[in-house]
Amino acid sequence: MLTKQEYILIFSIAVVMAVYFVLATPVMMDDGFHYEGFAETLAGGHLDFKSFYGFQGLSFFTVPIFWLTHSRNSIIITSAIFSLLSIPLAYLVGRDYYQKAGLPAEASAKAGIYFLILFLLTPYPYTTMMRGFQEAALSFFVLLVIYGSLNKNIWTPVAWAIGGIVKPFTLVLFTLFIRDFLPKIPQRLNLFKLRFNLKIGWVIVALAIGGIYLGANYYQTGHFVNNAAINSYQGNFDPSNPPPLTGSFTIGIKGYLRIGANLLLHFRKIMISPLVIVLGTFSLLLNKDFKLRKEIILAIIFNFLLVGSLTFSFSKYLLPMTTLFALSSVYYLLKYKWLMILVFVDSFLVFLPIWNYFGRTFWSNIYIYLIPLFLGIIIVSHERLFTKYHFNSNS
Repeated sequence: MLTKQEYILIFSIAVVMAVYFVLATPVMMDDGFHYEGFAETLAGGHLDFKSFYGFQGLSFFTVPIFWLTHSRNSIIITSAIFSLLSIPLAYLVGRDYYQKAGLPAEASAKAGIYFLILFLLTPYPYTTMMRGFQEAALSFFVLLVIYGSLNKNIWTPVAWAIGGIVKPFTLVLFTLFIRDFLPKIPQRLNLFKLRFNLKIGWVIVALAIGGIYLGANYYQTGHFVNNAAINSYQGNFDPSNPPPLTGSFTIGIKGYLRIGANLLLHFRKIMISPLVIVLGTFSLLLNKDFKLRKEIILAIIFNFLLVGSLTFSFSKYLLPMTTLFALSSVYYLLKYKWLMILVFVDSFLVFLPIWNYFGRTFWSNIYIYLIPLFLGIIIVSHERLFTKYHFNSNS
């Protein structure tokens, strides 16, 4: 349950970010035309994987938005909604993770605040959504799977599957929950005596979602996915000859080296402060009693292996990994408060390249663009007051 102070904090941040989005001028580009086109075609009653490349999970959510608004930017509006929904979710994930690690109410509330700030300091998703990209929605489903895994919610596999058809990188998070959904094998192995578990039913539903999506895509195109990363970036996309999904994969060390660059080099338009990545790494290595520690490490490894094997290893593909590093880094931000100052400085260097490459197209000046950074600083300046009220309300 959320306290009154938590509601006020979350609502206030959501209002500021909603105004921030309204101040932007969306400009549909590149992949956005395909996500929007698929959604509008689907809203008209036609499922058309052949004409539009990419993973179209977000477009299914966009259909009712298009019916209501008739906007040609419906995919952007949908992403903005998911970004705003991520605000309370980020707070809950941070709070619950450290609450389950044994921190008292005041400290776990502070952890929720710090992780929410780190969400605000990850500008790529809510910047590129203004051109129609889907990373804002990906961020929501990554957070939702983490939240469901922490609290052992039975719907977690379904959130995982839906996130997987928005962007397949969500799928690496299966390590966080799968143990709770596997049937318990008796000491004397007899597969015919394994009882059907209701949780297994949710896994079956999740697999069915992915299977139906891929099956429909294959039926229309002859491929499991009309791939956006091959050929479509080398010229006009040819719907009559979609590249196969296998064309995205390559063998070599170059992709894995790019991952390091996409985590640590600001000019690569990275997801989050490299300092956060470093703190998160040390936290996972040294705090062996953390909740889901081994599962988180496995998810990071799978994200590393998947993205490293791709022909195009963009930093945005590392969003599940960077979210988990950010969550783990909060341990040191709570322990050494001065580190938050360094994170803000480092985060400015994250915002700047994204502003130069993307943001200046959508916001009128850099000061408006930096509102989330300023908001994070304001929240840190007042977090003592908030956690004091939170502690008193729970004592």
